Amino acid sequence: MKKFFLMLAVAASAMSASAQEPKSGFADAKFWDNWYLGARGGVGSMTKNQAVLKNLNPELGLRFGKWFTPSVGLSAEGNFLFGNKARGHQLTDPSLFHAMQAHLLGTINFSNAFGGYTGTPRSFEVIGLAGIGMTHNFGTKKELGTDIQLNMLSSKFGLDFAWNFGSEKEWQFYVEPAIVYELAGAKKNQKIQYNSNYSNLELSVGVNYYFKTSNGTHHFLNITECDQREIDALNNTINSLRDKNAADQAKIAQLQAEIARLQKALKDCENKPAPEATYETPTIPSVFYNVNKSLITKQQAENVAVAAQILKNHPELKLNIKGYASPEGKAKKNQELSVRRANAVKDLLIKKYGIEESRITAEGCGTTKDKYETYENNRVAMLFFEK
Repeated sequence: MKKFFLMLAVAASAMSASAQEPKSGFADAKFWDNWYLGARGGVGSMTKNQAVLKNLNPELGLRFGKWFTPSVGLSAEGNFLFGNKARGHQLTDPSLFHAMQAHLLGTINFSNAFGGYTGTPRSFEVIGLAGIGMTHNFGTKKELGTDIQLNMLSSKFGLDFAWNFGSEKEWQFYVEPAIVYELAGAKKNQKIQYNSNYSNLELSVGVNYYFKTSNGTHHFLNITECDQREIDALNNTINSLRDKNAADQAKIAQLQAEIARLQKALKDCENKPAPEATYETPTIPSVFYNVNKSLITKQQAENVAVAAQILKNHPELKLNIKGYASPEGKAKKNQELSVRRANAVKDLLIKKYGIEESRITAEGCGTTKDKYETYENNRVAMLFFEK
C-alpha cells in the first residue's frame, strides 16, 4: 500500500512539472470542458475469508467525471451490488441488492503524466484512481454478524486499462481491477484502517463518453508558444502591411482628390456656355455667286484680278481659297457646290493670270451656317493670303 501512495506522489509531481512548462498550455480549458459520463459493470468478492471465484456478486454502476488537466481529474461513482454471497455464507435477505457503494475518486492518467500529452488521447492509456466514500449493506445484522455495521466508511483504489476510440476518440472502453477497503464500520468499534480482511476485490468493465468541449473537440487541445524569431517575423510582416496600407490610403486620397477636381472641371465645362463661332476675315474682297451657281460673273472677276496682282507683286505670298454655300438645300449638294466655287477662283488665277498652282490651295467648307444674315452673302469664296 505504501508503494501505491508513493507511485501516486511521483505521478502528481510529474504532472505538476508538466503544468509549469512555459512553452505549452491548453486552449479553451473552461470549467464545463472535459466532462465525461459512463456506465460500468462487473463482479466482486471479499478479498479474504472466502473463496473468491465461488462467491462472486455482480455489480452495476455509473461514473461521472472531469479532467482538470490531461493528467489529473476527479470523478464520482455509484455502484449497486447484486447477489447474496457475502462474508463466506449465503444471505437469506430476498432483496435485489445486498449493498450499495458511492465514492469520490481522484484520477491520474499515468500515460499523460509520464509520457506527456500529445494533443489528442492515446489509443491506449493507463489511469489510476483512488478515493473515499460510503458502503451501505442491505442485509440484516443477524445475517451479516453482530459486529458488521449496515453503513461503513470505505475507500477504493483501482487501475483502468483504457482504450480510446471513435472519430475524435470521444469514446473510452476500460477494464478495471480494484480493491475496496471497509475503513470503519466493518466491525464494531473499528478504528479507521486499511485491513485486507475487510476489503473486496472487484473486476469491472465500462464505457465512458466525453462531451464536446468549447475548443471544438472532445478533449484538451494543446497550444505551443511560437519561437521568438517566428513572432518577430510575423510582427515585421504586420508592420510592413500596415505601412503599405497607409501608403495605399494616401494614394487613394490623392486619386480621390484628382477625381473630385476632374468632376468639378467637367461640371464647370458642362455649365459654361459654348463660345460664339469666330471666322477669319478675308484679306481681300470675296467672290460672290448666284444661287446654285459656281460661275464667276464679270463683276466678281474684278476681285479675282486684284488677288492675281497681289500674288504677282509679292511672290513670297500664297493664297488660300475657302468656298461656301448658303444654308438652304441638302448638305451633300452644298458641300459639292462649295468645292466648285473655291476651285473656280483657283482655275481663273492659274489659267488667266498665270499664277503657279503650288501657291494656291482651294477647299470647300460647305454651308456657312448663317455667317451673313442675307443668304446671297453666304454664296461666297473667301480669299486669304499666307506667307
